Formats: sequence, structure tokens, C-alpha cells
Amino acid sequence: MPSFPVFQGNCPRNVAKDAKYTVRTGQKGNPVVALVFRSQEDERWYMTNEEHPGLVNLVNQVKLSLGLPPNGSFYINEFNQVIVPSAQGTDYYFAGRYEKPLRFEFEGKILSGEAIDLQGNPLSPGDKWVGPHPGIPYKLCAGGKDICYTFQPRPNVEKDVKLSAVIGKEAAFAVAQRVVAAKGFQGGRFYVNEFLSIFAPVQEGWDTSYYYIGHLDLSQWFPAPHQQVGE
Repeated sequence: MPSFPVFQGNCPRNVAKDAKYTVRTGQKGNPVVALVFRSQEDERWYMTNEEHPGLVNLVNQVKLSLGLPPNGSFYINEFNQVIVPSAQGTDYYFAGRYEKPLRFEFEGKILSGEAIDLQGNPLSPGDKWVGPHPGIPYKLCAGGKDICYTFQPRPNVEKDVKLSAVIGKEAAFAVAQRVVAAKGFQGGRFYVNEFLSIFAPVQEGWDTSYYYIGHLDLSQWFPAPHQQVGE
């Protein structure tokens, strides 16, 4: 069995149940990819997809290599890298790349992380994000001039990684301004998914709504973490 490295990049920590994918046992007894979706009508839709055995295998190989039972949560980042948390969620492991798009059919609707509404119409920046919530969290820095994330390069150490240190201050400012349109200058969390869709939660009174920010240009972004599965 191959060995799987600890993922040296941006890891989603402490996210809601509807902000992750999971592998679980399906109705036919075989493992399936599952997703919880919260509709605008305050319903929870429990969706599954049986058409991704390769993805299921990636996740479960990591779990078994760690001496854990199969199935459980996982994430796919904007570089199509599959990230699997340990049982405690303290370490995340790189399972490999997976580029086949995940789409879920539910009551005649197709749901995915693509920038479309439930009727299949394309979204424009500023529209409400009505799609699923799995994504990798990033932070718009206070003042709206930069974007960052935090990761642990080694035990008991946290490192802040700023976009301005990668692409320069002016270019990072331009990217950050797209997020400011939704989040405001106070900053805060937003998400990027494997379809390169950017969306953000916005507090509106007592409620939280999600808004579509736009499509990510990877040439003006953080580099993909260099990861390789060993033998």
C-alpha cells in the first residue's frame, strides 16, 4: 500500500457538515460519495453519487493506511487535490488528484460547485450562491488589501501565507477587491471550490446568506502545494 504524506497546504478546519464531502455506505451496500445540502427552504437534502469509485478508493486508501476504518469526510481543493483528515482532524493527508467533476442529482435537479443556479442558469458576481458549500476557506484580511490562509508546517507552529507575498501587493489587492464587494473592508472568510468558484458567507441580520464572487484565475493565486504519494 502506498504511503500518503501530510498535506502541506491550506486545510479546512472546523467547517460545517454541509461544507465537506463524505464517503459512506450506500443503499446497495457499496461505498458512495455523499453530500448534505441546505436548501433555501431550510430543508436538508441528503444526496449520494455512485459514479466515482476511483475517488472513493483514493479516500479509503488513506484511511486504511492510517489504520482507520474506511469512509468519512474529505475535501477537493481548487487544484483538484483530494485531502483527507485524520480521525482527530489535526492532520490532513494528500490522497492524490481527482479531476472528474462531482455532480449530484436530487429531485430532478443537478447540484455541483459550478457557478449555476438550481435551474442551470449561470451566476454573475453578486448573485446569491445557491449551490453546495464544500470548498477551501481563505481569509480576506481586514482592510480588504490582501488574502491569506494559515497552516501548520510542523507541530506547534502556525504560518500565515499571504497572497501579496506570492504575486505582489498590487496584484493581490486586485484579487482582494473582488472579495471586498461581498465581504466589505472588515474582511473575513470566503471559499474556493474545485470548480474554481469563489463564494462567501455574509451576515444579513439574524441570517447568513452566501454570495457568488466570481471565477478564480489560478495564474493570480497561490501555487499548488507540491505533494506526491509515495510507494
